[in-house]
Amino acid sequence: LGFKHNFAKPNKDITADLNYSASRNNGNTLINTQYFDDLGNPKTDLFRQITKNNGNTKNLIVQTDFTNPITQNIKLEAGLRGAVRTNESKNENFMSNSATGDFISLKALDSRYKFNDQVYAGYITYSQKLNNFSYQLGGRIESSFYKGELIDSNQVFSNKYPFSFFPSVFLTQKINDNQDIQLNYTRKINRPNFFQLIPYYDFTDSLNISKGNPGLKPEFTNLVELSYQLNLKNGNNIVTTAYYRNTNDLITRYTYRDLNPNNAAADSIFISSFTNA
Repeated sequence: LGFKHNFAKPNKDITADLNYSASRNNGNTLINTQYFDDLGNPKTDLFRQITKNNGNTKNLIVQTDFTNPITQNIKLEAGLRGAVRTNESKNENFMSNSATGDFISLKALDSRYKFNDQVYAGYITYSQKLNNFSYQLGGRIESSFYKGELIDSNQVFSNKYPFSFFPSVFLTQKINDNQDIQLNYTRKINRPNFFQLIPYYDFTDSLNISKGNPGLKPEFTNLVELSYQLNLKNGNNIVTTAYYRNTNDLITRYTYRDLNPNNAAADSIFISSFTNA
């Protein structure tokens, strides 16, 4: 649903939008694995496995934005936004018995997980042009909450950021008609995605098992950029940029050694996952 009100003043308006979506998914994956010698002769029996997964997702986003060109060279923008996402998914694994060919359930690899993710934010930006110099100052206040639960084991994962501030500064100095220099500073947030969070064992390759980490936190980045632009003839241009980026709680791949989650194997194995570095 969308709403827009245009004021009598040109380019001054206020909008409101509501977006809701819901989806369901299910799928079965059958994998056959077998080892051969250099001549192509089988060295092992055929190993078969099945992965079944299903789930549902619901998303609700509500936002409103206000734009007001105060003068020809001054502009004010502001807005509010709320986003709520819920997800519940189930993953089951089965492995064939080499003697009978029947599939047996691997309960240790199964997982049922649900989570609720909420983000509420408000922002304001002020921009102005002064002769050959222009700037934009902005700030966003954000409150976010995440809670996940492994249903079968009653394990709960959560993180809360009741108050987070994200300032931004953009400065541009026009040297002449063909050259300008810009200095920008922003603070940003990057939240882990669905596959990084879901704590399922991906047993597609028994020698390369991967698993999501429901305890992941968002990463916060401070970025400073200095750039110079030169416009040449015939529409060509040259842009050079120097930047400094600092990230806290960087989301990165992580490999650890643990007992094989397949109870039929009594060894340890390396598992690939994600962590905050």
